[in-house]
Amino acid sequence: MSSFWIKLLAFAAMLIDHIGYTFEPQLSSVPGLYICFRMFGRLAFPIFALGIAEGASHTSSAKKYLTRMLIFTLISQLPFSLMLGINSPTFSFEAFGKSIGIHASFSVMLTLSLGLAVCLLIKYRLCIYACAAAALSAAIAFTIGMDYGIPGVMLVVSLYLLKDSGYKQALAVIVFSIILYFNPLKHFVYSVYSGSPALSNGVLLCLATMAACIPILLYNGKKGPSTKHLLYVFYPAHMLILWLIWLSI
Repeated sequence: MSSFWIKLLAFAAMLIDHIGYTFEPQLSSVPGLYICFRMFGRLAFPIFALGIAEGASHTSSAKKYLTRMLIFTLISQLPFSLMLGINSPTFSFEAFGKSIGIHASFSVMLTLSLGLAVCLLIKYRLCIYACAAAALSAAIAFTIGMDYGIPGVMLVVSLYLLKDSGYKQALAVIVFSIILYFNPLKHFVYSVYSGSPALSNGVLLCLATMAACIPILLYNGKKGPSTKHLLYVFYPAHMLILWLIWLSI
């Protein structure tokens, strides 16, 4: 499977996930539908993280690559804050006849950008600066907040360092999934020993994230048709469109 096809899978997963988030009340009227949308969406981040790790390995201009990522991080922030503000507002105001929420944390674009920065600094053996970038990532994650936090940054770095082995990369995704959903897994183990058959949503999301190992293992290292600018355009555009649709209903 080429980079083109697994990235298309990631875009589809991200879109389905964000549709699920935006229209949770409507989807929740059908039992199990909302969690299915969110589970499919868990495939997206590990695949995008792999794409960033691959980009760090092959880029001919580290400065341009990182600058481009940071520019689109800024462009994406408002659509992200508006979309997440629908169900998880940090503060809100009245406009367009609705209560408009704003979610005050950083999008996944910053997570990917910081992961890229650490990878590039390691690539050029600037290890002290790589540690500083990792520390900055942790500071942002634990104060302002960003999608997937420091585990997300470290997954990008792990996939970069393990680029010579798809199996090791798959293991990194499994470890990432466990770290991200550690408390639900503990709840699941407790449920098994207590005789309860119920799986929490957190456990289902954890297992769905682990499923990203499959396309990663199927990745053949070939590029396929270029998707160079697709992430930069699609990410902010689809969130803004979903927010506008929500605003109109």
